[in-house]
Amino acid sequence: MEYIDRLISLCKRAKQSSPVKEILVQDLSQLEGINNAIYVIEEIGGDIEKTFRDCKNQKESDHVRAYPKLNQPSQVMYVGSSTTGVKKRIEQHLGDGPAKTYALHLKHWFEGEYKITVKVYDEPINVLQILEDALSYELQPAFGKRGGNNK
Repeated sequence: MEYIDRLISLCKRAKQSSPVKEILVQDLSQLEGINNAIYVIEEIGGDIEKTFRDCKNQKESDHVRAYPKLNQPSQVMYVGSSTTGVKKRIEQHLGDGPAKTYALHLKHWFEGEYKITVKVYDEPINVLQILEDALSYELQPAFGKRGGNNK
C-alpha cells in the first residue's frame, strides 16, 4: 500500500498547488530558462471540425513527422508539460523540431490562429504530471495522449 499512499500524497499536493506565474506567450523569448511548466495551445476562431480534419489528413499523409493522437474536435488543441525546457517543446509544436518527436508540427498543416498559455510551477515532475492530467481531463484537447508516456 506504500505506492497508493504516495500517490494520494502527491494528489493532495497537486490539488493545493497553483502556478507561480502564468504567461500568455507573445514571443518565445518569454520562455527562456523556464523548465517546469504546463502549456495549453488553443485555436482562436476558426473551425474546430476543419482543424481536426486537417490534422487527421496530415497525419495520414505525412509519413515523416510524428503527430499526436487524435481525440475529438475542440478549441483546445493540446495540453502538455515540460520539465526540461518549455521553449524547446513549444518550438517542436510550432514545427521547428525533429520530425520524429510527437508534436503538433503546426507550420506543416495549420493556417489558423492560436494562442499559447504557459503555467509555470515550482513542483516536482510527478506532481506536474498529475496537474497536467487534471487539466487535460478538464479541457478535453483535440490532440494528444493523456498521462505521461501512458503512465
